[in-house]
Amino acid sequence: MADNILFTADPVELLDTLREFSFLQPYNLAVFSEREGLIAFRGEKNRMCGTFGENWLCLEGCDKNYKQEIDRAVSERKARIFNCSSGLLNFVLPFQDREQHIHYLLAGGIRDQATDLEHLETIIRDRQINGIYFLEQWEQLPSTTRLAVKDVIDNIYGVLPLIGDNNYYARVYERTVDLINTISDLGPEIDRAETVDDVIQLLSETLTVLFNIPRIAILYPQGNKRQLILKGLLGLDNGAAIRLGAKSSGALMQRKGERSLVLRGKQLKNLFPYLDAEHLSCLPLLVDNKLIGFLALFDHELSQRDLMIIELLCSRIAGKLLRLRRRRNREQENQRSRQLLDMVSRLAQLENSQHFYQGLVEMATDLLDAGKGSLMLLDDRREKLAIVASIGMNRQLARNMKLLKGQGIAGRVMITGSPMLVHDIEQDQRVSIDKRPRFATQSFLCLPFRSENEIIGVLNLSDKNNGSAFTVADLKTVEPLLEHAGSLVRRAGTLERASLLEELSSCDSLTGLHNRRFLDQRLDEELNRSSRQKLEFSVLLLDIDHFKNYNDHCGHLAGDKALKKLSHLLRRSAREMDSVTRFGGEEFCILLPETGREPARMVAERIRHGIEREPFYQEEVLPGGRLTISIGISSYPADGDSAEALLEAADRALYQAKDNGRNRIQLFEPTLRQQRIVFI
Repeated sequence: MADNILFTADPVELLDTLREFSFLQPYNLAVFSEREGLIAFRGEKNRMCGTFGENWLCLEGCDKNYKQEIDRAVSERKARIFNCSSGLLNFVLPFQDREQHIHYLLAGGIRDQATDLEHLETIIRDRQINGIYFLEQWEQLPSTTRLAVKDVIDNIYGVLPLIGDNNYYARVYERTVDLINTISDLGPEIDRAETVDDVIQLLSETLTVLFNIPRIAILYPQGNKRQLILKGLLGLDNGAAIRLGAKSSGALMQRKGERSLVLRGKQLKNLFPYLDAEHLSCLPLLVDNKLIGFLALFDHELSQRDLMIIELLCSRIAGKLLRLRRRRNREQENQRSRQLLDMVSRLAQLENSQHFYQGLVEMATDLLDAGKGSLMLLDDRREKLAIVASIGMNRQLARNMKLLKGQGIAGRVMITGSPMLVHDIEQDQRVSIDKRPRFATQSFLCLPFRSENEIIGVLNLSDKNNGSAFTVADLKTVEPLLEHAGSLVRRAGTLERASLLEELSSCDSLTGLHNRRFLDQRLDEELNRSSRQKLEFSVLLLDIDHFKNYNDHCGHLAGDKALKKLSHLLRRSAREMDSVTRFGGEEFCILLPETGREPARMVAERIRHGIEREPFYQEEVLPGGRLTISIGISSYPADGDSAEALLEAADRALYQAKDNGRNRIQLFEPTLRQQRIVFI
């Protein structure tokens, strides 16, 4: 029984030996036999359950309760944890002696931390006992949890085979007790560890000190858990990660249920061909049949007794690692939630549809660490899917790629409305095609993209940067982003149309240049920016010389063509950062950010000279035989600190240029403020 554990020592000696271990000292212990009943007892008589059914708190049904749990433990061939009618935690552990007789180790008298006050009040009321005395006695009992009791049982399973007739060599026995006590005492320190690295460091130090093991490593599964990574802890290029081949990983994973695996010589070389090692003891880190990884101990012969003791340590370590993993998963989930909120917020700020779609693909690939991604939308006729945004693809290929609804994987997802997660493109029967050259990995993800409950396209993701396959967790991660993005699609289109209307309202219909409304807005923006950053900027005010005469001689249609041509020349002469606007009639204004007086004068002269050299229709009718311009210049902050002041200064400089003979430029001077110039 008890996992086929055979115990050969006297039951009394068993209890005396077990009492030496610190993890059992809080418990009352007893050994029962099918033939003899209670054989031995160790504990405190004044405890509520001091003699298991022989104290003032126990009821007649207690014996029956214990017998039921013992019978179940024997039939199930494993230990049982149970609460007695008083709410105390107990456990029964069956084992055999060398004559195949069944015995039971019964432990109890420990307060269950999960017991609530309502249960205690029920006991006091039903048994009509002194509540104050009862609660005082209850609080004096040591307390524990079911999880901690499970650890105690694991420790006992490790201890029982180590205790034999005649103490099985006194020194070995003493060392065993010391080792197990040391490992048991490590429990609080393991619990205090905050990170996986802290736990692994504690494990490495413990194995080095207690067993003098020279080379230690951890093997942990990665991605879809079909491949193992070896990370050296001691004597093996510490910290370096080595990826095991599929064959080696599979060989270990198949034997993860074994308590320990010992390899030597050729077997070891086949598993770890790149390691210079002669001996390996490999122990799984398991918690409730969940594999956390393997502990690999190289080049140190360990007795079965030592291996069993290390198994106890592995059990505690694995439990802690699992709790840390769950905590990390919760933290990552919270981080993803915050990341998702940030992404949705950034998407909501994108008013241009193309920027919106590209932003969505970039965010989806970032979220899943994918190397490639594309968004395909239905065309206006709702017949074909076309790529509107992509990452990691040739742009020309992306522009030319179109699929009919139902064609290919994306077309199928478009029709069915169900996402397709493919782990291996060569093995998945839904796909059943050879690995395509454009896929770096064999896994991809294709999801429908909905807006207002209507499928409008699909999102494709492939080639995880770490080479692993996409998972259901990845699917669950990216789906909320698509859902939120779908609700923003119509909004982005509306904002884009509104932006277009606003742009049209700020443009001059004849020349296509921005109008006075836009200029006022840009002047305010540039004033604020230049004030904050201590920058200069300049304003050029231009006027076509003798333009009224040109209109009178050539007609207004020719005048309009001249205005259009001049607008084109001004736009071509300006920098990308400059703002060219039609100020009114034949007047134009150019805003030059981060440009002082002298650089502005040079820009103005280049523009003036360029217009002078450009031929215009019937310009010979004008004085001088050419169409020319005059330019007035003002600069911030020297000539004004407001839009009104700067425009007025540029206007006065312009009229001074005209007064000086036209076809010239004029910088604003303070003396011009005193002049009032009128032209006829």
